[in-house]
Amino acid sequence: MRAETRSVLSLSLGVILLTALAGCQEDTEPIKIGISAWAGVEPAELAFRAGHYERRGVAVEMVRFSAYTDSIEAFREGRVDVDMQTFDDAIRLAAGGKKMKVVLFTDHSYGGDGIVARKDISSVDDLRGKTVGVETGTVGHFSLLKALEKSGLREQDITIISIPAWEIKEAFVAGEIDAGVTWEPYLTSSAEEGDGNVIITSRSYPNQIVTTMVVSDELIATRRPAVQSIVAAYFDAVKHIEERPAEAYAMMAAAEGISPEDFGHHVEGLRYLDLMANKSAFDPARDGELYSRGRSLSAFLASKGVIDSEPDIDHLLLGAFVQDLR
Repeated sequence: MRAETRSVLSLSLGVILLTALAGCQEDTEPIKIGISAWAGVEPAELAFRAGHYERRGVAVEMVRFSAYTDSIEAFREGRVDVDMQTFDDAIRLAAGGKKMKVVLFTDHSYGGDGIVARKDISSVDDLRGKTVGVETGTVGHFSLLKALEKSGLREQDITIISIPAWEIKEAFVAGEIDAGVTWEPYLTSSAEEGDGNVIITSRSYPNQIVTTMVVSDELIATRRPAVQSIVAAYFDAVKHIEERPAEAYAMMAAAEGISPEDFGHHVEGLRYLDLMANKSAFDPARDGELYSRGRSLSAFLASKGVIDSEPDIDHLLLGAFVQDLR
């Protein structure tokens, strides 16, 4: 073989080797998962702390945010690849142009969300003519309307004060509003610190508030097997909770900086959704729950002017990662 040919061949092999190494490095780069305090999404954290991601062969970095909205913004800007967020926020992001998919369904709120009110307000009926703080155009606003509907009240029967969700507790404790829509742990602490009481929770309108795991289209396109491993590890964590709840609660509580007992109290306000529940929810042939819920939330957000147009819910939902698991 001539020297020039050997040189060209060596160069070609070197390029191939460097390309392969770059691909390996990209494939082992930790995937960033955004998360904030809500017991319903903590199985994602448990999967990290208990080694479920590692056992599934995927490197993950958990990025914890003290403010939920910061988590959403980080995902929108691509600073995290995966995020844990309510279905309505996923719809808002998709409507705003974010290329993303909802890949699994974490929990239903079952008492974890609700309305805190002054002591002299004992029921939703008593809200007539009162000021209620809520972040308009969000799932909290949606749940408020559901609560009013159950009592035969309309939105016009109360005065809504639009307040960012993370400021509801502060406004209530300061006496700026008569009532506020929030979630645990702020629901209970608002009542305690503001000398109020919780007048209704999502147990009275179950299955309305849904939390999800969302993934960027870019990550799915470039590292689909890794996304599949993340989904599998998440359900490993849900099974871990079912089989060893005390151990699981201790790990998830540590992530939030609270006691396992307090964490257990928060879990009472939700229902974790396992793999079988997800398969059903993502079943388009049976118009699975996520499809119908997504359409109703999308219509609500459009009616309130939160989104300019309703996104294609069938395109936003990607149940393949759930359906491919056994």
